[in-house]
Amino acid sequence: METNKDIAREGIITAASIAFSKYGYKKTTLDDIASFTNVSKTGIYYYFTNKEEIFNEVIKREAEKLQNTLSEAISQQNTPIDKLFTYSKVRMQCLEGVSNYYSALKNDLLEHLSAINRNREEFDNIEIRILTDILQEGVDKSDFFIDDVDETAKVIMLTLKSLELPFFGIEKPYDYQKNLERLTNMCLYGILPR
Repeated sequence: METNKDIAREGIITAASIAFSKYGYKKTTLDDIASFTNVSKTGIYYYFTNKEEIFNEVIKREAEKLQNTLSEAISQQNTPIDKLFTYSKVRMQCLEGVSNYYSALKNDLLEHLSAINRNREEFDNIEIRILTDILQEGVDKSDFFIDDVDETAKVIMLTLKSLELPFFGIEKPYDYQKNLERLTNMCLYGILPR
């Protein structure tokens, strides 16, 4: 059950996300965040110790949204093959949306890369677990032939991460779909039984 404190914290995190995307991390003040919520600057200190803590919560929330969206999309598929294709496609669509948010913070990203990487590491571990489950299901059903499911999950995750790099650092739109299709086919047809 959500308490009033939980609701207020969520409101501050939402407001901070708006303020950070509008002004960038460095230029955003607690007054800016307060202006997007009904909590005063002083009230924000009741819930968070500083702006960096709020920023970390914004990053965690984005990772949770991504995880929930991926889990939902996968659960609607019946076969491990369809799950793997869906996972790859939905993952990139989600990250494309998140990259719009981070592009507003581009000048500040290097300064806060360690916080982003800490939170990203948590998501990477979740992502590897999801991929491992899909791959293990495929092995159990004889849809996939994989000698090491855990290592294969890591390789797929790292390969997919390579496709997201252009999202974070280019001005023009990036059409990843052809590369994603080629990559997914290459990964998938390399693990189908012969």
